[in-house]
Amino acid sequence: MSNEQNTQEQHEKIIKNMLGFVLLKDANLDWPRFFKELREKWHLDVSDDEVKDGSVVLRINDMLVACSLMPSPVPDHEAENNAKNSVMWTNAAEEVAKHQAHCMIAIMSKNGTPTDQAKLFAKVAASMLILKNAIGIYKFPTCYPCDFYLKTAEVMQHGEFPTPIAVHVGMYLTEGGKMNAYTTGMQFFGKDEFEVVGTLAQPGYLYSFMISVAEYLITEDETLRPGETIGFTEEQKLPLTKSPGAALPIETIKIGLMQG
Repeated sequence: MSNEQNTQEQHEKIIKNMLGFVLLKDANLDWPRFFKELREKWHLDVSDDEVKDGSVVLRINDMLVACSLMPSPVPDHEAENNAKNSVMWTNAAEEVAKHQAHCMIAIMSKNGTPTDQAKLFAKVAASMLILKNAIGIYKFPTCYPCDFYLKTAEVMQHGEFPTPIAVHVGMYLTEGGKMNAYTTGMQFFGKDEFEVVGTLAQPGYLYSFMISVAEYLITEDETLRPGETIGFTEEQKLPLTKSPGAALPIETIKIGLMQG
């Protein structure tokens, strides 16, 4: 686990865009299989004949979906560098470095909600990650392996929101041996990014806690307010403050979690 050195410019990518890059072993993309998955698994009204010169623009539920196949790796080793931030993929950087092509996916909408955009992005990405030559997906500031992404996207079949692939949770050890955790992606949903700083909690518990908070805020359209508390039981009342980010170049909400 590593502390990501995000810049303000990079962080704004998350605020403004629903964008990602499916990483491929080669520059072949099975478009018919991709469209079949969109139609049969996700029940989206799309047609195979819309691909032109390795690109397609689809209108789905009043949102535009753009997919563009690039016969080269993501420039400047950006995917490999950000793969190091993955907490769900062993040897992520080494695996990601094997990609020789990528397909950019972008979701654009004037009227659709951020949750609508995120769910559509997950469906489109999952439909591409089932392809035999797919390695994973780079979605700033991390990368996800195919199996984890597909398993998480599956919850949408039951009406749930795929929080672990919509919001990134980063974790890292401090010099004192305690854990810090933070989110990237909450601002896309109109929420403050939040952090837990200097906790004694175990990594597995901390990750689950961060995901649970993110999912609650997004699906219930709630807000973390400094001076108030948050908790998942009647006894749990964790204080909320706001201050400059420990891992991010913005002010973040700090949740006072010290559980061992």
